[in-house]
Amino acid sequence: MILRVALVVIAGLVTACTGVEVPVVPEGVPVTYAEHLEPLVIARCLSCHTTEEPEAQLVLEPGIGYGEMVGRASIQVPELPIVAPGDPEGSYLWRKLNHDVEIGRGMPRTVVGSIRLPDEEIDLYRRWIEDGALP
Repeated sequence: MILRVALVVIAGLVTACTGVEVPVVPEGVPVTYAEHLEPLVIARCLSCHTTEEPEAQLVLEPGIGYGEMVGRASIQVPELPIVAPGDPEGSYLWRKLNHDVEIGRGMPRTVVGSIRLPDEEIDLYRRWIEDGALP
């Protein structure tokens, strides 16, 4: 348990202190999870959402994160899917990324608290959901 806490603290500090390269996706090109978002999810979310004691029972490890989020109900707000393809406002993930949740906290969280992602990352998530949350 102490090792897990130490790893989460270190990962949180690294994530908060380093930039993540956000892919540029030209207008008209659909955003896909595997190509565009999974690298961001791994960089920003994996410290808490691994198979070992995953936060909110959500595992976002490479190759399985998409299936864990799309079409699956949130455990914190079961009436909302984590990702509702085509509907950012109806997606719990979108609300968490915008720090607009009544239950739970904004994401991602670090040792210094919840942080807001850069606008270009948030825009990419929105486009992905609007484009139908493609794999």
